[in-house]
Amino acid sequence: MRKTILLLCIYLCISIGSVLAQTSQVTGLVISAEENEPVIGASVLVVGTTIGGITDMDGKFVLNNVPSSAHNLQISFIGYKTKTLPINRKGVMKVILESDSEVLDEVVVTGMTKVDKRLFTGAADRLTASDVKLDGMADISRGLEGRSAGVSVQNVSGTFGTAPKIRVRGATSIYGNSKPLWVVDGVIMDDVVEIGANDLSSGDATTLISSAIAGLNPEDIESFSILKDASSTAVYGVRGANGVVLVSTKKGKAGKLNLQVKANTGISYSPQMPKYVRAAEYAALANEAAVTRGRIPVYTDVDLALFRNHMDPDFHPDVDWRDVILKDYTWNQQYFLSASGGGEVARYYISAGFTTKDAIFKQDKGVNKYNTNVNYNKFNFRANVDVNVTPTTTLSLNEETVIVTQNYPGYGNDSKVLWQAQSNLTPVTVPLMYTTGQAPGYGTDKSNISPYVLLNMTGYRKFYSNDNKITMQLNQDLKMITPGLSIAGLVNINSIGARTQVREKMPAIYYAHGYKRDGTLDLEKISDAVEPYYTNWNDTERRIYWDFRLNYDQTFNKVHKVGALVKAEWSDYEASKYNQLLTAIPKRYNSYSSRFSYSYDDTYMAEFNMGYTGSEAFEKGKKFGWFPAVSIGWAPTQYRFWRNKDNFINYFKIRASYGIVGNDRLTWDDSVRFPYLTLIGHTGSGSWNNGSGLTETQVGSSNLRWEKAKKADIGIDTRFFHERFEMTVDFFQDIRSGIYQQRQSVPEEMGLPSLPWANVGEMKSWGMDGHISYTQPLGDNDKYLIIRANYTQSMNKITNFEEDLKKYDYQSAVGYQSGINRGLIALGLFKDQADIDNSPRQDFGNYLPGDIKYKDVNGDGIVNWDDIVPLKYSYVPQIQYGFATEFNWKNFNVSVLFEGVSRVTYFKGGNMYQPFSGSTAGNVITDFANPANRWISREISGDPATENPNAKYPRLYYGGSSNNSQSSSFWLSDGSYLRLKNVQVSYTLKNQFLKKFGLQKAVISVIGDNLAVWSKEKMLDPAQAGDNGTVYPVQRVYTLQLNLSF
Repeated sequence: MRKTILLLCIYLCISIGSVLAQTSQVTGLVISAEENEPVIGASVLVVGTTIGGITDMDGKFVLNNVPSSAHNLQISFIGYKTKTLPINRKGVMKVILESDSEVLDEVVVTGMTKVDKRLFTGAADRLTASDVKLDGMADISRGLEGRSAGVSVQNVSGTFGTAPKIRVRGATSIYGNSKPLWVVDGVIMDDVVEIGANDLSSGDATTLISSAIAGLNPEDIESFSILKDASSTAVYGVRGANGVVLVSTKKGKAGKLNLQVKANTGISYSPQMPKYVRAAEYAALANEAAVTRGRIPVYTDVDLALFRNHMDPDFHPDVDWRDVILKDYTWNQQYFLSASGGGEVARYYISAGFTTKDAIFKQDKGVNKYNTNVNYNKFNFRANVDVNVTPTTTLSLNEETVIVTQNYPGYGNDSKVLWQAQSNLTPVTVPLMYTTGQAPGYGTDKSNISPYVLLNMTGYRKFYSNDNKITMQLNQDLKMITPGLSIAGLVNINSIGARTQVREKMPAIYYAHGYKRDGTLDLEKISDAVEPYYTNWNDTERRIYWDFRLNYDQTFNKVHKVGALVKAEWSDYEASKYNQLLTAIPKRYNSYSSRFSYSYDDTYMAEFNMGYTGSEAFEKGKKFGWFPAVSIGWAPTQYRFWRNKDNFINYFKIRASYGIVGNDRLTWDDSVRFPYLTLIGHTGSGSWNNGSGLTETQVGSSNLRWEKAKKADIGIDTRFFHERFEMTVDFFQDIRSGIYQQRQSVPEEMGLPSLPWANVGEMKSWGMDGHISYTQPLGDNDKYLIIRANYTQSMNKITNFEEDLKKYDYQSAVGYQSGINRGLIALGLFKDQADIDNSPRQDFGNYLPGDIKYKDVNGDGIVNWDDIVPLKYSYVPQIQYGFATEFNWKNFNVSVLFEGVSRVTYFKGGNMYQPFSGSTAGNVITDFANPANRWISREISGDPATENPNAKYPRLYYGGSSNNSQSSSFWLSDGSYLRLKNVQVSYTLKNQFLKKFGLQKAVISVIGDNLAVWSKEKMLDPAQAGDNGTVYPVQRVYTLQLNLSF
């Protein structure tokens, strides 16, 4: 018995030893492919067992007792692609994890869901932050200029921080808003202030915070997605009718702390500004303008001499107002700091930024110690935190704070006023200051003040705004109910506070009538000095946005992919500026939408969307509308016989979509609310002096319904030549009906206080857009060449428009482009009196040889406003394009971007092209002063050749010529241009010396913006030429930047 027990023990020990001999220890190191840094907290699992662990602070792992029967390890970590690889028992395993961002280009973000690009059947464009090159930009919307197909960007002001005009696929409505909807991290961002396109160029405090994304720091951007057709925008309801721009900000990734520090400094100046004549030449031209019309000279020979010799600065000044109030250049700086990281449970991304920029206005520090240089300062703070509350529950908290401060002269907060003053005030109008020290006045009432006084002697204003956004989102995976099901809820609170402080004063204004007998100035005090005083006002706004989503995505039998989304959103907005009975009612939106998608074997795809949206613009029972959309796709290259071959065409998909979208905004600024109500208000005594009473102030429009657009799109997506070429082309059409108009057919005899609204207008828009890119590897991953190009052409035509009765068909808006430039048809300049006598009479005042000759379009023998016709194009470009290239060789990177527009026109006019139209107001450009450019009578020049009927400019006229100032083809100019938009040269430093200081890499960049423009317009930036030199010009900027990664 003892022998048996002993044998059993010996056998058991041998068996245990044998088992232990069949297990082993596996060690390894996990690093990230991007940073080549250890991945901390990565999950390591022996496939087919419960044996596993996580990596330590150095990215290392140790697994004990790994059975010999196990063959594979699975390594996973949030933000990285899961990797499975064979076990290596002989040494230390090295595992490299690739970031999920490697496949982001294969994903389209739409409606808070990520859709595989291969299965997406809508029209969309996606750009990453690296594609856009946001370095040095103050407003991220400018980053889309020339880079995205279907997106039109017009820079109307060079003022730092102001937003451009943006359209997706052109103008689509006659009167309504054509701006796209901005969505940041799933939250709809309405514009803080609704302002018109003309007001964008003012540069005042309102415009700086008006844009929905004005305060967003470009460094925080991860990517853009532009949704363009009815199918892709359906989940955003009627507010997505003009396209949607989705912005995704950066998120934290689990792993080692990643610290980024970026700083740049730039110098900017105005590369294109009109040049004006000085006093002596101005006076000589004024004399010509008077004499050539049979009047006496404005200035005597003595005056001309005094203008030349500068002996009498009080009454014969020669002031270069541009030199007085404008700098040659100005500086700007941007600083940025971000930290990101975390673990499996929580991840974070935190950033802070500061931007400062001086305007180009020049202060006289000897006169004014306050800073009134319209300088712009912006502080940004962002925190994005994601927490795994449970393995199936994620809580996200995003916080963004933007603080903007800006100074202005005490007299006003509009830099456009200063710019207009320096462009309109002549060198002889008024001296800088009288030689006796008084501030001069001018104008008909002698009380106008010069820009020098405005900038330096009126005190100052200070604007401050604080925009705070907090977003909380909860995502719950419901796979315990059924795989692929999830639910999410989001709430955003946006609070905006703005404060304006005014410390205003005014010097005494004088007007000098001449010299007294004793030689002193004969001064008249026009207004007394105003001592400094203080006032302020505050504005507050509050927005609340809620969002709820139920999402389902599942694949059956590996070939059937089913997706579904149910979404509901609500928003509520109120502001202190709305303080009337009706406007004080909070603006609310309710929107419900759903989406169902199906694909078979990634080859056949279909999607159906339905929106149900409510609006305050319609009476009870008519507030909600249904808006369906459907899209389909077919990818023949996904057939298995094609996939298994090495074909020239690697991927090809054709897709189509059709849907109905709505609009409820009657005006561009949303100023008309509750139009179905008839309002009663107080009235005055009237012409009969019969006492005050009550009357209608608004006639109710009870028949209003949704303005609807039927949108269709057909497009192709393809990749070919080993996927080096990637191309997308879309053809689209938008037929909009029921456009809101105030009735024009109501007789005046009805005595209505306001014209009622109705759905009467119709408009058709159509066009195409697309992009193509080519990637050429030049060796390793850090050696490549990329070429990209995009093109957008968008046209429109008004098909129905209610207007007063027109005599001639060409006077109607119907059949023509919305906003088309209209004017007279110019036939050159009148050659002589015989030419005038033998031409139809022109009904615009007196005219002489050398004045503009017009065509009698209707043949009635009189040229008048009945001869105004549609000319060519509008101020909105029909074509916009861009092409870019990026070259990378190891640590050296160069990128170049060109952008351009075509089929766009504008009228030359104003004081710049009609000198002396206001007699003593308006500078004269040197181009006009060139005798070769204008018609000059032989009596003045002594040379018959100067009576050139083909001259660039007509005969001068002191006091203005109504005949020559008419909008006509004579002044219509081509606004097309090609711009070298951006050039960026970077060098990356990576070496052991930097690592001694904790630096992983340092990137030094030199950036140039707006470096060159090719256009027929030589004096102004062609994008602003329609403003005729009265707005802050687009700046040329050179920036030096340093980016450090720790």
